[in-house]
Amino acid sequence: MVSRRDVLRIGSAALAGTVLDAAVSAGPAHAVPLPRTENPVTPAGGPVGRGCYLTFCRIPTAGLNTWKSIMDSFAEDGVERVVLWMGGAFRSRRYPITWQYNRAHRNVVENFAGELIDYAHTRNIRVLLGFTPYTYDGTNQYALVRPDLKAQQSDGKLARLQGIHSWGYNLDPTKADAKRFMLDYARELYFDFYPNADGLLIESSDIDICTGGDCGGARHYYEIEFEFVRRLSDEVWSHNPAADIIVHPNYFVGGPNGAELPYDPRWTVIFSQWTVDLEFAKKVSRAYYFDLNVISQPPANVAESVRWVRDHGFAAYFPSQEFFTFVAQHAEFNETNLVGRRLRPFGFDFLGLDENPYRDPVVTVNRVALREYAGNPDLPDADFRAHLGLAVFGAAATEQNVTDLLFLHDFCYGRDKSLFSLAVPADPRAMRDRLERGLLSFGDLQSIQHRLAALPAVADRIRRSRNPLVRRLIPHTRLIEHNWDHDSRDLLAAHLRA
Repeated sequence: MVSRRDVLRIGSAALAGTVLDAAVSAGPAHAVPLPRTENPVTPAGGPVGRGCYLTFCRIPTAGLNTWKSIMDSFAEDGVERVVLWMGGAFRSRRYPITWQYNRAHRNVVENFAGELIDYAHTRNIRVLLGFTPYTYDGTNQYALVRPDLKAQQSDGKLARLQGIHSWGYNLDPTKADAKRFMLDYARELYFDFYPNADGLLIESSDIDICTGGDCGGARHYYEIEFEFVRRLSDEVWSHNPAADIIVHPNYFVGGPNGAELPYDPRWTVIFSQWTVDLEFAKKVSRAYYFDLNVISQPPANVAESVRWVRDHGFAAYFPSQEFFTFVAQHAEFNETNLVGRRLRPFGFDFLGLDENPYRDPVVTVNRVALREYAGNPDLPDADFRAHLGLAVFGAAATEQNVTDLLFLHDFCYGRDKSLFSLAVPADPRAMRDRLERGLLSFGDLQSIQHRLAALPAVADRIRRSRNPLVRRLIPHTRLIEHNWDHDSRDLLAAHLRA
């Protein structure tokens, strides 16, 4: 069975019709396909709802003005709901250990998220606060001061150190103090700090959850976690009957990694590649679909995800739009080349730490894909290219401009782009990392060489363009040229001679 960690490690290209097992076994250079069904619903033909998932806690450098600009970008794209993943990113008074690792985060210092939520409302965007019960950002820090609350693994050993940015230990939800902490922390987030939010994303995890000891396996774990979800949901709906509460399907679908508990139709259920159950999705009041294609794949894959959402009757496509600006203290997803480096938005070193990266022309490619294909899932490619050219280069856009933009996007967002860095053809540091781990083939290296050979002509056209909007791509070509210094090119050539 593919896990959440597998999908995050491998990638999430929407390659419907390929075999899932083959994609997983092929390694990180390949992608996990969308789930298939023998009898998809009849396409509705209309626009697809859209949401946006952001790990706000992992973007410590952006201030309120930048976040307002980001909301403006999402409003332009027709985004209706934004999840701000807030665990570890607010200055909890009851549990200060939850933000010590993130104490320089702008919201921890300035507490502007409430004002940001009010601003999002002026742009007709509903804001949901995200966190994970008993684990992940902020929450997993509590075991540093209460090691007696650590979860147990299935073999009886205590939880291992793990995470993304917030590295800590999963909690054991059978213990009374862990239950008390989790309820107090979630209540403080929603009721004390940001009661103007429109609801919650309670993001269940399947990574290193407590399955040993009194947890008694995954099924019992989710039964215990459900107690928290049920109680908190009732409290939130008592405060605001119109609140959106998004949950994962683990509580309802049974099987080896779930329980079979009663579903409340007021919950929206969000599915992903590792949790899709199409039979259950037909029974819920609202189903959303999450993947990583907008931040890591070509625009054709975004279009494929939108069509899959439409064809299976889901209420909205709810992709990640995450970027990161924290300093990596650990080898995130085994990328040892990142340790000690501050991550840059979408891997572009020239983008500022306190600016809206969604205005960048290469990042804009998938913004336009989300906007246009969600409006018309069957949009012809020629029309998409025309919309893209107008959005990025204005009325003076040419076919060559669009071709060069998509070339650079493919360079940077190829199938091996990670969550944190550019695709291997654009970043030889990533190439070295993959070579050390034995994850690149001779064909992969040949593909890198062919792209590098085509780059000078593209860079020259961009530099000579009279359209200033085209010349906004100069930093991208310079970055790639700078990255590929003599040593990196020699390393590539040496492997190609082998």
